[in-house]
Amino acid sequence: MRKRFYAITILSFLLLQIMLPLPTAAADTVEWQLRWQDNGVLQEEIHISGPNPTLADNNWNVSQEGDRFTLRREVEDWASYEKMRDKLPLQVQIKDYFVFKKVEIKSASETSSGLFQTIDDADQINLGITVPGFIISGSGQKIDESSARWMVNHSELSHDQRLMIVITVNGLLLGIVILMVGLLFVAGIFIRYLRKANRIIEEEYSLTKIKKDPLERE
Repeated sequence: MRKRFYAITILSFLLLQIMLPLPTAAADTVEWQLRWQDNGVLQEEIHISGPNPTLADNNWNVSQEGDRFTLRREVEDWASYEKMRDKLPLQVQIKDYFVFKKVEIKSASETSSGLFQTIDDADQINLGITVPGFIISGSGQKIDESSARWMVNHSELSHDQRLMIVITVNGLLLGIVILMVGLLFVAGIFIRYLRKANRIIEEEYSLTKIKKDPLERE
């Protein structure tokens, strides 16, 4: 009887193991932040868990807390960033209109063997991009005036798609243009009043009137 009870218990346990899904490891979240500064510099910060990350670029500052790594670096501009290997798969198109620029940031197919390629497709990438201007359109789940955020995986970020369109303004050039327009406006008003004063003087003190005045007095 006892043996039968044990057999039924073991069989029930085995059936439960077969029927219940096995627990899967929770996906990690990679925090990847890119801040574009007013002077053109890109500040990049990554928080990633797991073994020591393999880095292709040597300009990272790396710190560790437990199994969580923090990577930070600064890159001179977008042209320099596109030459890096440990980078996001981004393409940037800039149209310069002298006082302001229209910037389109897109994700693109990435073929380099940098840090981004080592991220498992099951892991979520919490991507944030901050810009020195105004976001006029974007595909992020959260967008405000100058920043946007996406929660994506490796595959989703590796396809060609527009992430955002940004307008940046050159404050120095804009100030110079406003100053020049102001000076031209003031100069126009001054010339207008100068011509008016000259016309009045000509009318009041012209030679024709001076010659007529003695005759009028007689």
